Amino acid sequence: MTKEHIIESILSVSRNLKLEVDTKCKSGKWSADVVVNYGTYKVAFNICKSPRNIEETYKAMREERICGCWLLMPAKNSVFLPNNMPCFKLSEESDAIQVFLNSEFDDDNSNAITLETFISALIKGNIKFAQNMLVKYIEVCFFDMECRKCHKESQVYFINRIFSLDGISVLCNNTSMDKLEFNPLIIKSIEQYVNSHPEIGIRMGKIKPRFSKTVGESYPSFGCAYCDSIFGNHFVQDKMMEMRYSNGLLKAKIEIQGNISVPVSCWYKKD
Repeated sequence: MTKEHIIESILSVSRNLKLEVDTKCKSGKWSADVVVNYGTYKVAFNICKSPRNIEETYKAMREERICGCWLLMPAKNSVFLPNNMPCFKLSEESDAIQVFLNSEFDDDNSNAITLETFISALIKGNIKFAQNMLVKYIEVCFFDMECRKCHKESQVYFINRIFSLDGISVLCNNTSMDKLEFNPLIIKSIEQYVNSHPEIGIRMGKIKPRFSKTVGESYPSFGCAYCDSIFGNHFVQDKMMEMRYSNGLLKAKIEIQGNISVPVSCWYKKD
């Protein structure tokens, strides 16, 4: 991977789109390796390892109707980058350069797209930053829990990933997403899916408030499908952490019937 190669990719995509391009551009407040003219606005690309003064430069560009972007080549030392700034790390895999839309680990590669795809999408205004999303689909993982009272196995679930209709895909691996699992619309959608797919062999107890002797109060919980005993939140969370990265989990992508809005902080390619 070289800076020259990346610049040539930007120029090639721009030529294919029949767009005007300038290189080595500079003004009093900003500079860019490549600037692409796309009708009513321009897109500026900088290729570097450790960008500086990103927020000030980005603001100055926006004042001139220029959308700034930084493509970051691999560097020995990591740098802090504001999550809402258009700074994207590059990686070379099998002779193809990939752009990571977000820096966090992603288990299905939806976070990474090819350089050429990224360049075209960015120029056309289809690389977006989201602070909220409407959840349209959820990826649910089912796993077994043994009842401490009757010792039979039922299934419970966790939500691994959420999807919007326009291309946002977010891993649910932090505490802010935990409340989704017992959202009434989520529960209803999962129960409808399980009832309409008996072939997958899922047997879940009713999700409802149950009294816990451990905490001395009732709270919404998973329970045994046979004797209705509570599956304590502590034990479910421990098993969930153990199973989250296991191979062979039964997964299902389920459509949500209704509107659920959740806060996010990520870049995505608009479909």
